[in-house]
Amino acid sequence: MPPLTTLLSFYTSLTKSLLTLLFARLYKPQELPPRNLTNQTAIVTGSNSGIGLSIAIALAKQGATVCLACRNADRGAAAVDHVVSRCGEKSRKRVYCKLLDVGDLSSVRAFCEEWDGQVDMLVHNAGIAAVPKGRAKTKEGLDVMYTTNFLGSFLMTHLLEPQFSPTARVVFTSSTGSYSATSHFLQDPDRKKTPTTGLLAGTIARAKKFVGIEESSAAAYGLSKGQQVLFASMLQQRFGSSSHPKRTAHAFTPGFTSTPIFGKFDYSWRTWFSNPLFAALKTTEKWIAVDTDEGAKTGAWLATWGDELGRRCEAGAYWERMARRTSFVALMKEKRKSREWAMWERDAGVVWED
Repeated sequence: MPPLTTLLSFYTSLTKSLLTLLFARLYKPQELPPRNLTNQTAIVTGSNSGIGLSIAIALAKQGATVCLACRNADRGAAAVDHVVSRCGEKSRKRVYCKLLDVGDLSSVRAFCEEWDGQVDMLVHNAGIAAVPKGRAKTKEGLDVMYTTNFLGSFLMTHLLEPQFSPTARVVFTSSTGSYSATSHFLQDPDRKKTPTTGLLAGTIARAKKFVGIEESSAAAYGLSKGQQVLFASMLQQRFGSSSHPKRTAHAFTPGFTSTPIFGKFDYSWRTWFSNPLFAALKTTEKWIAVDTDEGAKTGAWLATWGDELGRRCEAGAYWERMARRTSFVALMKEKRKSREWAMWERDAGVVWED
């Protein structure tokens, strides 16, 4: 049983995050302290739009060389033009696009094999909120959402680690939805599971199928975002005991942010039954959500100043609005964490040396 103070901190953090979802625009805009990032290189995945694009702009404005790692060459080129339009024509020499699909492990390996140079900031932002129709599994037989939102980042971090600078910052764009995966990470994997599908649950499932209500992707999404939070914490432990203890890892939630991800969903009355939380967010987005530049500020701050947070022993944490939050990781047992890590290594086909 975790200490009472830890439990209190966890539920306080959860409450604050939920309030942020409800009253996002009522909070005072965050201010990103500037830093000279000249001669530092950043890779931002999923940066052709949304949070990733805003983080790329924030880093380029401070002088960083920024690689927009995107799936689509045309959209990536358009994103480069947009960054340059926001940062000035002089930035064009240090902002470019490279193709990467984090949902395809062979694409991740190819990107990392071709990468030549130091990495000072690695921002894992690419992700999906719903599984594409007809593509539930990757060619390796792995869940698409798990691979896209987490495993590709795990593999990419492993492969690029030899090229990290001594003060490299690794940042994960997680979500408030990570809290929904708490029960998964706290359960004992050795405990026998009991059947939970009874007559009523089976009847409801058949009724949903009859009227065309698809299974919600919310649970898988929350789990993948929780894996990012846990990985940031465990990666930090490894950095701390390595020959490069000044490297840092961080995870953050952008809160309720108006991003293109909402436009990619098929939305109808059925959504209120299959994914009621998303339906509520989709309905209230235009009135409550903040813009992507605001939602991205914590991620840009962590990429910019993450090494300084490491000196204050605040690396490996989960953040919201530049404030540290207590995640489910504080409640986990070490044995449970090790099980997760072993599964990630197995699925990615790598072994992380101690």
